[in-house]
Amino acid sequence: MRNKRQAKSAAATIDPPRYVQNQRGETVEVIVSIDDYERYLRTLAKHADWETLPAYLQDAIDTLLAQEARTESGPSLPLRAVLKKNGKGR
Repeated sequence: MRNKRQAKSAAATIDPPRYVQNQRGETVEVIVSIDDYERYLRTLAKHADWETLPAYLQDAIDTLLAQEARTESGPSLPLRAVLKKNGKGR
């Protein structure tokens, strides 16, 4: 059973995007895997000008980063301690 799950998850990461076209043959939508979408959001978070991103992408990035932060292991650090360590706190 484990091998089937691993094979299924591996196949999901190599699925090519699917294109949805209108009656004129123009691409109007692209369907990607969740892994590709999350990779896209991480790339935007790292390289894009935040102020130029539409609100829906800002929200999606915020949600992704919050989910990742919740799953991180290790102790929580107080904000004051982090700011002080980086020389920005009092």
